[in-house]
Amino acid sequence: MKLFIAEKPSMAKEIANVVSEISNIKIKKNNGYFTIGDNIITWQFGHLLELKSPEQIDVIYKQWNFNTLPIIPKTFEKIIKKNCIEQFNIIKSLVSNNKVSTIIHAGDPDREGELLIRETLYKIKNQKPVKRILLNALDSKSIKLALTNLKDDAIFDNLYKSAEARCEADWLIGMNLSRAYTLLMNRAGYDKVINIGRVMTPTMCLVVNREHEINAFTPTTHYKLEVDFQHQNSLLKTKLNNNDLANDKGYILDKQILINIQNDLINTNPENILISKYDVVLKKERQKLPYSLSKLQIEAGKKYGYSPQKVLDICQELYEKKFTTYPRSDCDYLPQNQFDNAYIILENLKNEFPTLVKECSLDIKSPAWNDKKITAHHAIIPTTLKVNKSILSKECFNIYTMIALSYIAQFYPVHTYNQTNIEVKILDKNYVFTATGKTILDIGWRKLYSSDDNNKENLIPNCKEGDNLIYLASNITENITKPPKRFTTSTLLEAMKNINKYVVNPKYKNLLKTTCGIGTEATRAGIIDKLIDKGFLELNKNNLYPTKISIYLNNILPKEIKEPDLTAIWEDWLTQINEGTLDVNKFNHNQIALIKNAIDFTKTLKIKSFNESSYSCPYCNSSLRLITLKDKSKVWICLNKDNCKKGFFSNLNNKPVLISCPNCKTGYLKKRKGSKGYFWSCDNYPTCKTTFSDKNGKPAIK
Repeated sequence: MKLFIAEKPSMAKEIANVVSEISNIKIKKNNGYFTIGDNIITWQFGHLLELKSPEQIDVIYKQWNFNTLPIIPKTFEKIIKKNCIEQFNIIKSLVSNNKVSTIIHAGDPDREGELLIRETLYKIKNQKPVKRILLNALDSKSIKLALTNLKDDAIFDNLYKSAEARCEADWLIGMNLSRAYTLLMNRAGYDKVINIGRVMTPTMCLVVNREHEINAFTPTTHYKLEVDFQHQNSLLKTKLNNNDLANDKGYILDKQILINIQNDLINTNPENILISKYDVVLKKERQKLPYSLSKLQIEAGKKYGYSPQKVLDICQELYEKKFTTYPRSDCDYLPQNQFDNAYIILENLKNEFPTLVKECSLDIKSPAWNDKKITAHHAIIPTTLKVNKSILSKECFNIYTMIALSYIAQFYPVHTYNQTNIEVKILDKNYVFTATGKTILDIGWRKLYSSDDNNKENLIPNCKEGDNLIYLASNITENITKPPKRFTTSTLLEAMKNINKYVVNPKYKNLLKTTCGIGTEATRAGIIDKLIDKGFLELNKNNLYPTKISIYLNNILPKEIKEPDLTAIWEDWLTQINEGTLDVNKFNHNQIALIKNAIDFTKTLKIKSFNESSYSCPYCNSSLRLITLKDKSKVWICLNKDNCKKGFFSNLNNKPVLISCPNCKTGYLKKRKGSKGYFWSCDNYPTCKTTFSDKNGKPAIK
């Protein structure tokens, strides 16, 4: 018998339907699995297991304390999630069934999908052979094809190792640094948990740094000169293009310079105004590639204002309805064998897009069809199942339309146009003016996006080098530079994917151009949502703002944690582990070294109070908090009470009394109650025996 273990119930159901169709045997539903003749199909709910928490490893970690950091488990042990015990036991009993000879791993075809089925089989201690089915789509044709092309799961050993390495790395950083910075911020007067993540924290800091750029931005007023010339009976619009008149950023700051040029032009003889360069270049723009998830999230965010998580949820829904292929794809290319489905997919798309499909040609094969570019997935495209618009929400159909149009575009001609570049010189003044024009020859695939694109033709008169022009008019425009735009959820996701643009160290820039950025197609949207939910970012009118706590953290975090450089390189290392070019032990060693250094840095860090209205301990600079004792009196205590033994001070009018000893200069005077009433003494007692009587809640220092 064969035992299929699917990643989720919906996937199991579709596999069962196809196996039933092939075998002509009805599906028998059981508790937690299906049976079809000699086939059993069961399912997980994503991850059934999770890594033990620190307190589950050892009770010593139950109390958060700097003395127990860093936490480096000798081995990482996984336990069954409480809400998954029943299904785990069902899978365990099926794997143990003597009639089952082969197990078919039906997790999603990616790093996480490989991990979540394998970890279950390892927990069960399975010894039976395991095959892998790779499902990029859940339509019947795709499942049938995948069933005839099962792989030995051992082929994906490195993929599994990279997934485990990622999982353990996230645990090390999350558990250790979240505890460290929570303890640190408690001292500063912030009483919530601080979540530190390998991807989440650098993403948060991107928004903080952008806010700093905006706040530090100084607008610059600069000027441009637009000039109209006459060529025979035609108008030629140009712009001044003299870099020697501009500053190092390309701006002309002195308006008078342009006024002088205007006056010169008025008095210039047409014989001295001539076309010094006239180029016409034929340009061909290849078809827009189909969508990867992140590309779709970015464009849907710009077009409809949908959040990345909303786009992912919609794609998952379309996938489970079998209208589109696997959603969490990082690839925007298609395998050659997918071209065989083109006719039926286009025929089905005629139902909703008849006019657009009518102009498709199967004789056209765009660069999207490229086996060498395929990863574990291919681009998101419509399946061979005809869409039923009536069961889709407006948002779902909007996303489906975007996916459909990107597929239809592959069967449209290349976008072809002439690009004309003209350069005009004033001979006796050495002024240079330029104009660029675009004449569309064949709109091709861009016809599908004509409402989104600015494809207006900028007509340039038919000229040649050496032709003279007549000056007609000019206009000076005043412009003010604008600060960088705040991130939206979509542009932040785009920044995560194209992280090389934000890398500080130039050594890594070229390296990171070839990586997939920070996070994955499946996790980026959730990370952004978590930053908002946890109060590190604020979403206001579609713009992301850093909160007070994220700005504070950005100031105290070590650069290894807050900058994307190293985090992105870790993603590249995980890819190398998958490719078999990097030993996983080296990756783990680097992770542990980083954690130890980060914890050591945190333990020595002296920070200011988080709240402007709070007071700092004069001994350790941690925050002071006002508390009420059992006798109703109030005192100020240092939040670093585990390490700061002298951190308590008297209260007067809701303010701490912080008066240093005038004799020893190192201690502070504390209010105490004696047999004759209150008095003040130095907390360096018995080294310093200074005392003062109390006067109106303060020491009576003469």
